[in-house]
Amino acid sequence: MVKEFAALGLVSSLSVLPASLGAARPQGPPACLHGRSEAPANKTRREQALALAEQINRAEDPGPAVVPTPGRTYRPVEQLRVPATPVGFTLQFYTDGSTYAFSLLDTRDPCHYAIFSSQNRLIYEATPRAYVVHAVPAEIP
Repeated sequence: MVKEFAALGLVSSLSVLPASLGAARPQGPPACLHGRSEAPANKTRREQALALAEQINRAEDPGPAVVPTPGRTYRPVEQLRVPATPVGFTLQFYTDGSTYAFSLLDTRDPCHYAIFSSQNRLIYEATPRAYVVHAVPAEIP
């Protein structure tokens, strides 16, 4: 009987605990910086990042061919004459000399907007696929 009252007291005190600690309530998806309600300053930054992507592609492959030609070599971004990365974006650039790929990630966007391209010169804009975390109950022996 004493154990039942102790357990009941523990459960009831735990039910009040999250409210007293200011527990986070489930919220909707984060407000993305790019999309339908894009602010003018964020639109400008996004357009600057897209322009940078186009300029990197032109600097790497100024010829008319869309597919890499045999013997074609690509240079590191430090050797290209392109403008600075827009404020709030991070540029990651990879080349092995015969191919290249890069991404521009918006570090300010809670939805993680990014721009990608490679030697194929196609430019992609995306946000990551949403994922759901599932709790798996622990096995009690």
